[in-house]
Amino acid sequence: MPAFLKLIWINAGIYLSVILWTLTGVIISPFCYLFFTRTLKWEKPETLRKMIWYYGWGSSKLMALFVDIKWPKQGKLPSPCIIVANHESFFDPYLVSFQPQRNICMAVRNWPFKIPFYGFYMKLANYINVETDDLDAILKQAKLAVEQNATLMFFPEGTRSRNGKLNRFHSGPFHLAMQTGLPIVPLCLTGTYGMLPRGHMLIHPAKIRGRILDPIFPQQFNELQNGHIELRRLVKTTMVSCIQKMNQET
Repeated sequence: MPAFLKLIWINAGIYLSVILWTLTGVIISPFCYLFFTRTLKWEKPETLRKMIWYYGWGSSKLMALFVDIKWPKQGKLPSPCIIVANHESFFDPYLVSFQPQRNICMAVRNWPFKIPFYGFYMKLANYINVETDDLDAILKQAKLAVEQNATLMFFPEGTRSRNGKLNRFHSGPFHLAMQTGLPIVPLCLTGTYGMLPRGHMLIHPAKIRGRILDPIFPQQFNELQNGHIELRRLVKTTMVSCIQKMNQET
């Protein structure tokens, strides 16, 4: 297939399928939510978080029809834990749904809360706003989510990479790990920057790969005055090494 036709196929396929999947969600999600919470008596925030996971999982499966996405089988993650992922593209929050935890409480910046449909359900799911809330408020929300059996998820760079490389990590999730004792689970994504870099709308062919690394336990840094900094450094170094190896493999 000629390159320009492949681009048309990929962009039309992904954008149309995700839009249709989103419209389907807009129509059926209120009925699903009412059924789960009122008939089955499921907890409301947990129900929303699982529904969002299935939406992301479905979107990722649709994208996999048009670009090369492979995610190795993963074992169970420690529960609860704090997942930290690198952030290269707009589609990363969809693709992390391939990890096995469904009750995910994401920590995100303020602007996604303003998106119609998305923002409404994110608020109902008690997602954490790391841009407007201070550390004490974030810690309080995170502890509440953990009490609701949720796994926490952060993009510690805070925003998408401009060049495909890891930006500096913010300390929030590492402070949280030190204060709660929850293990950090690094999640590495490659290929999404090549598929859709920041500031672009045209999707390109890419090989998308994901890998979940072994948990890193914060207790080993308890005796250090700035233990969260050492934990942050170790996590980032581990992720940089893994991402380099993944890029070489593809």
